[in-house]
Amino acid sequence: MNAARPSFAVGVACGLVVPFIWGGWIVASRFGVLNSLTPFDVAALRVGVAAIIVFPLFTIRGFAGLPLWKGAVISFGVGAPFALTSFGGMSLAPVIHAGVLTNGSMPIFAAILGYLWLREHPTGPQLFGLLLIVAGAAMLGGDSFSINTPAQQWLGDLLLVGAGLCFAIYMTVLRRWNVTFLQAVIAIPIISSAVYIPIWMLFLPSGLLNFNVFPPWQEVVLQAAYQGVVASFIVVMLITRATQSIRATTMAVFLAGAPTLAVLLGVALLDEVPTSIAWAGLVVTTIGMILAVGRRRTA
Repeated sequence: MNAARPSFAVGVACGLVVPFIWGGWIVASRFGVLNSLTPFDVAALRVGVAAIIVFPLFTIRGFAGLPLWKGAVISFGVGAPFALTSFGGMSLAPVIHAGVLTNGSMPIFAAILGYLWLREHPTGPQLFGLLLIVAGAAMLGGDSFSINTPAQQWLGDLLLVGAGLCFAIYMTVLRRWNVTFLQAVIAIPIISSAVYIPIWMLFLPSGLLNFNVFPPWQEVVLQAAYQGVVASFIVVMLITRATQSIRATTMAVFLAGAPTLAVLLGVALLDEVPTSIAWAGLVVTTIGMILAVGRRRTA
């Protein structure tokens, strides 16, 4: 029992760190796409740096037994498509929209995919939580059509919801196919980089490839470190370690705090103060995310 208590404490500590990193990722990404880098640049740094790190392991283990087509599917979930929809949305919509719409839409799409593919039936409280998430997202959607908002903020909202769909696909196929951590950590950056980096270099607008006016190196280092190392590896390792000692539902509750932390960091670092209706949407969605956590009944 004495050995279990330190293990539990370490698991809780790892779980509590994750929402701070996740919230910081949203703010760092928003900062990156608002300055010298384009969303395409940030996406390239995310998959490219991660690919460089795992390439020696790839030369030894390949995809660790994962079929290429399955690797392509999970790469779609959290690789380049997830990065492009996330960063594209963050370039048009504020931090609170990124935190609420992406994190809030994940459990909705996961519930739909779980029902259609895994035959999982949500419980009553979970359905109520999903309805609250929809209500909170609707508040933010209405906020995007107010008089003083940028013209294309609604498009950013749609991209952020698309990012939630990508991540829900990733989580669903992980459970369906029993993909290991090693398989995922190799396949996602390698496949994403092989497909996306050539397209980015040849066809997409870039501040990073503009050698006449190169972006400030501090911004490049920040995005390379946060996207390619922290978001791609450290968060995954922390979640894996946490779920070894605490319940997955507890971990999900911790993650529900990420949007609030992102908003607070956005106010402090980016001076993005949400409107009253956006604050209300954040509260409603966070409650819904907590209620939506739990084990679903299998048909």
